[in-house]
Amino acid sequence: MRNSRKRKKYILLLLCFCSLFALLQGYLSGKAGTVQMSAAVLSADKIEAMTQGMKKCEASSYPLDFNGHGIAYDSADDIYYITQNMENHFWNGKIGSSGGRLFWREDTFFARFDEALEQGHVFRLYCVDRKKAAWCEYQIVFTGMPAMMIDTINGEKIGDELVGAQMCLFDLKFPGKEYLQSTCQVAIRGDSSRRFDKKGYKLVLDEKLSLLGMRTDEDWILAALYDDDGLIHTKFSYDVWRDIAKDNSVKKDDGTTMEFVELFCNDTYLGVYGLVERIDAKELSLNGSEKDILYKCRGFDLPDESLGWAYGLENAYGIKYPKEYDSAEWLPLKEYLDVYASEEGITDYEKARSMINMENAIDHNIFMILSYGHDNYLRKNTFYLAEWGGKTNPGYTMIKIPWDCNVTWGIVWRYGLEFNNTIYEPERITDHNLWSSDMKALFQCYPDEIAGLMKERWKYLREDILSRERLLRMLDEDFAYLHGSGAYDRNYRLWPNGTEYWDDSYIYEYLEGRLEFLDGYFEAPYLDKVLTLDY
Repeated sequence: MRNSRKRKKYILLLLCFCSLFALLQGYLSGKAGTVQMSAAVLSADKIEAMTQGMKKCEASSYPLDFNGHGIAYDSADDIYYITQNMENHFWNGKIGSSGGRLFWREDTFFARFDEALEQGHVFRLYCVDRKKAAWCEYQIVFTGMPAMMIDTINGEKIGDELVGAQMCLFDLKFPGKEYLQSTCQVAIRGDSSRRFDKKGYKLVLDEKLSLLGMRTDEDWILAALYDDDGLIHTKFSYDVWRDIAKDNSVKKDDGTTMEFVELFCNDTYLGVYGLVERIDAKELSLNGSEKDILYKCRGFDLPDESLGWAYGLENAYGIKYPKEYDSAEWLPLKEYLDVYASEEGITDYEKARSMINMENAIDHNIFMILSYGHDNYLRKNTFYLAEWGGKTNPGYTMIKIPWDCNVTWGIVWRYGLEFNNTIYEPERITDHNLWSSDMKALFQCYPDEIAGLMKERWKYLREDILSRERLLRMLDEDFAYLHGSGAYDRNYRLWPNGTEYWDDSYIYEYLEGRLEFLDGYFEAPYLDKVLTLDY
């Protein structure tokens, strides 16, 4: 025990020393006259004297590189963006040019790493070519967020069809993989979201790569987060769901992962995006030899009288796995909806229970009620996995995975707003709506049993996974990253939509209030409090 304490004390001292060394190195690197990213720092007067009588050229005459690679550039503001690792708290990397010598103009922000990133401070860099008696000036902003550059062939505009492009990604947090590139194809994606000025994109690489520490794959989503107030709801929702799902014994419901990135396309800054892993056979570890079927619900429509070969389900659903299918693959979904979307309610309780994975259904219901998934209600924006039981247990059970969780945590749809369609409504803190349709139907049959299962699981999750401290820490870390990187402010200067309806404090107010409300809600009898949402 004594040795263990000594070891912990030694580790703490070592960490403190490393932090102080990093801060000292960051301070010294910014002092005038010292080397900063392989470029000397000079006063404005010295630079002016040096360039006296020389010809001023366009910056494009002397292309910049960072660690030997191209730099993200926004032609609208004539600013170059260089990624830094926020966790280091000091400058890192080597800046270079194809000709001439580089000099930084003296700047007090070189000794204020964190402030420079957070404020998006513009540094001045000069390239002096003595042989040609020429010079040029660059504006440089350092970002704490990975920068992705997509340049289409011949600058072709991105539309609904895939176009060829080159993708480059800078992220200094992964040694040996700080810079990744691949030829690729890109297209606009999304249903309702494609009407927004800020578009979401489908990104298909020509080789499989692990991006930002996520899975190795070629197929990616760039979510625009245009209608995700504070850029926070989607990622926070995915992270919370993954924590919940990883705690149960269900093997195929973990959901997806998302990381933030600043996107540049054809030398145009597009703002903060969410780089997202697709929910597909790979994400859910589906084996091609199995009979599992993956559906995606994109709307509220249910089949009408003209069923057709797909039982009319194609109006609101799509089959994502397997790639080849016929009417047989639609049947498990039809049977599920015949039971759980029927106006008559459940007539055979045991059969209804056997059609769903109860562990997953309870967790999904808790997630829906806690997050108030206003745009995920009535099955919308949900993946349904019909899992085959195998030879020993033939038949299907349904597993649910949430998707597209931007309208959550107190944010609701309200059409007619000036900038977008979402707004924070604090009254949702004590709203007992948003039960999943299948769990609501089971509850109406045997309320005491379902209430007991929900209460037991809620109390267990609240001990750690859904503890106030853990959830607030997750929010703190995401907001610290968004603001500290400088990316949050840059994004909303470019896309100010909905900012008058949003404040970062809203999600904290909702989360703390919702947790307190639900602690009482799951304890008390709530037989009359499973309602239908009024759209």
